[in-house]
Amino acid sequence: MRTIIVIPARLGSWRFPDKPLTIIEGMSMIEHVYRRSLLVENIDEVVIATCDDKVLNACEEFGAEVVMTSKDCQTACERVAEAAAIKGYIAHDDIVINVQGDEPVVPPPVIEMTRQRLIESDDHQVANLVERIYDESDLQNEHRVKAVLTAKNNLMFLSRNPIPATKFDKEKRSVPLKLTCITAYRGPFLKLFCELERTDIELIEGNDMMRTLEHEIKIPSGICPYKTHPVDISEDINEVVKILENDEWFKIYSAESS
Repeated sequence: MRTIIVIPARLGSWRFPDKPLTIIEGMSMIEHVYRRSLLVENIDEVVIATCDDKVLNACEEFGAEVVMTSKDCQTACERVAEAAAIKGYIAHDDIVINVQGDEPVVPPPVIEMTRQRLIESDDHQVANLVERIYDESDLQNEHRVKAVLTAKNNLMFLSRNPIPATKFDKEKRSVPLKLTCITAYRGPFLKLFCELERTDIELIEGNDMMRTLEHEIKIPSGICPYKTHPVDISEDINEVVKILENDEWFKIYSAESS
């Protein structure tokens, strides 16, 4: 069994142009994601997938391997699929982990936990963890993808709106959940995903995981004990800087790179 982490990165975000190259505490956002990915156990390779020469040049400067992908990729998953195929991770026993390039404080154990959720069963093709939402601003934030699980801890539905509805939950039976930005796939699934027709809810919600759910492919999940802090807009950087002040993994890789 081989495992590769693929970090998709592009400069065309309308919410935050050139986001991956934003400098945070002395290194670019994409370098933070890359160096944190290197700290994950049981990983054979870590690569960055992009279609932008500017990202290529910046990443090569700090020693990352970069896979150039097509500008025609419409989603992060499609970019990861292309990079994984180029690297030869296409067998059933090959694990491909998509770690989004805007996760500069992703806890390395979350990546390994997502991998473990995938390999719990030979039938699993894709897996993604969720985390509890305790902050009302997080619940209302359209940049955070909310999730509902089945009784067997598989993803049921995803939305940028708050779900499930809390208006009638007088007994407070549920704590809202949000999706982490780390997804693990078996090698052949990525080719299948790219062949699936894009779906209405995927396009409405702006989330390619809905393509998988709408085509009735099970996505095993589970509660992640860590908090993730994706950067969607420039204002999110302030929270990232605060986290890095006492972040144990930042201390490790910042010392190694100095």
